[in-house]
Amino acid sequence: MVSPQLRALLSAAPGAGRLIGDDVRTGSAEHPVCGDRLELDVRVADEVIVAFAWRASACPATTAVAAAAATCLPGKPLVTAAQELRACVQRAGGLQAHERHAEALLLRALQAACPEAG
Repeated sequence: MVSPQLRALLSAAPGAGRLIGDDVRTGSAEHPVCGDRLELDVRVADEVIVAFAWRASACPATTAVAAAAATCLPGKPLVTAAQELRACVQRAGGLQAHERHAEALLLRALQAACPEAG
């Protein structure tokens, strides 16, 4: 099970929902084995993430990572998004080996929305 900090994010679900507008980029990813599905919306200005929202039909780890991303990615440059997410997840207690697909899934969805994301 996810760490207590990630579990708290899972319960609070910050960022759950949608962003609307012509400037919103949308990306999605699915895990081929477990069936987790994640869709996210990102608003970017001057190569910086200014807003982030997500929707998931997924395991607790994937949902917690999406909630963590919503708290840590706004205000960060796109090119450092992967590093920022990994650091955020680690600060929140990290993932067990069988949960690490959650971070990869979010990064694939982000890459689909923003190919320039690092």
